[in-house]
Amino acid sequence: MTEAAGVRRRKADGWLALTAGAGYVALVPLTVLDPKRLERLAFLAMNGSTGPVPVLRLPQQLGTPWILPGMAVVGFFTHRPNLAVSAALALPLEKGLEVGVKLLFERRRPAQVVDAELHDDAPTDGGSYPSGHAAIAACAALLTAPYLPRWSIAALVSAVGATTFTRVHQGAHFPLDALGGVLMGVSAGALLCYAFGLPV
Repeated sequence: MTEAAGVRRRKADGWLALTAGAGYVALVPLTVLDPKRLERLAFLAMNGSTGPVPVLRLPQQLGTPWILPGMAVVGFFTHRPNLAVSAALALPLEKGLEVGVKLLFERRRPAQVVDAELHDDAPTDGGSYPSGHAAIAACAALLTAPYLPRWSIAALVSAVGATTFTRVHQGAHFPLDALGGVLMGVSAGALLCYAFGLPV
């Protein structure tokens, strides 16, 4: 990556962090109350009644907390300091943004609002907005993307989409919770890329 390209990319990351962060905050007023009819219908369509789908447990792993520290370890041992530092700071940043909003605006989980089908480890209590799994998956994808060939970006986006869909299908979150998680993860990842730079 040339110096000029690096400057352009850093500027793009800054704007992406601001835009996605603004979207995350803008959704908060919509998630203070229980979901309206349209969101409930979308949730019920995605949640379904087919029972657990074992294959969906695989993309869900992209949103588990161990993925970001694992990326930091990989970055350290493969001599990629940008990745190591960004990934090491990603989980504390993500959890701070997630838990802070959940403490201030505790949106009820789907099982407390509608007749949800709960699959796998879907929780029934605690704040529902935002989805931590979706946030971690989006952040991990954004931090990983600069190290992968361009043709693989579609696979990353698909993986984040699958993780996000899975959490709604399992009955853990409403659709806006999942969307908010993705926006928060993108914002956190872009901010870290902006702050610590990208590989040359």
